[in-house]
Amino acid sequence: MFKKLPIGLLCLLVVTSGFLAGCDSPIDSEYKEQLVVTGYLFADAPIDSVIVHRTTPFGVYLDDLASAIDSAIVIVTVDGKQDTLLRGARKGRYYLPASTLIVESGKTYGLTVRYHEHLLTASTRVPQRIHFTGFTDSIRGATVVYDTNNLRSFVVYMTAGPQDESSRRYALEIAALDTTQGRVHPPATGAPVDSSTVYARYSQLYTAPNIPVDPRLVAWFGANKVSFLALDSNWADERRMNAFGGARASYQPSLNHMNGGIGVWGSASRDTMTVYVKPPK
Repeated sequence: MFKKLPIGLLCLLVVTSGFLAGCDSPIDSEYKEQLVVTGYLFADAPIDSVIVHRTTPFGVYLDDLASAIDSAIVIVTVDGKQDTLLRGARKGRYYLPASTLIVESGKTYGLTVRYHEHLLTASTRVPQRIHFTGFTDSIRGATVVYDTNNLRSFVVYMTAGPQDESSRRYALEIAALDTTQGRVHPPATGAPVDSSTVYARYSQLYTAPNIPVDPRLVAWFGANKVSFLALDSNWADERRMNAFGGARASYQPSLNHMNGGIGVWGSASRDTMTVYVKPPK
């Protein structure tokens, strides 16, 4: 995620759609500290984690505790009302109790972060509520068994509605709820397996709300939570940026929707269900 970006120290070249995009201005060799903020809002849920870091100079080892900021003033504004977020148990994390605020679809949430001379602002409009439709909705609450002995039967289409905007981007998130029954895809020889971690996989972005569930999205046998996400443009552009750079995402100013800093202040509506992936016999 956006934890360290050597802004002003080097120009990252990104190859997309057969074109090479690079720097079109001189490189500024002077390091300028910036705020890096990560926050995702979900309709019908509280604001449980807004993460604030500072950038570090190029060549300096990135450490979460060292770059996290626990003395920032973080404010969320909606309908003209401001709420100051509380510090979380972990450094650099801020939240609001559910009793204070629940995120609502269709509303715009502004973010203000103040830290010394830094002032960062951003806003996101939360997509309208969605729910699984068609075949997917018909199996809500049921136990679904995907037979991994025949992976071709694994590919099904998840759909959700309503579609509030023609350009709305959608994605699936599949997170393991039970890691005791083994992995669908064995790790490389010698690679560690941490079964205590909940693993999540994201699908590609889609314009139409009709997303195939590919076997590669599922990492573990057993219970898995499938979430259908309708993303705002901020979150969709952040996903596009990560897709360009993979694990080492390339920063692209045109995809950054924050003023006075970098990161993502995005939102989504979602519907979820649990499916069971049957281990091979």
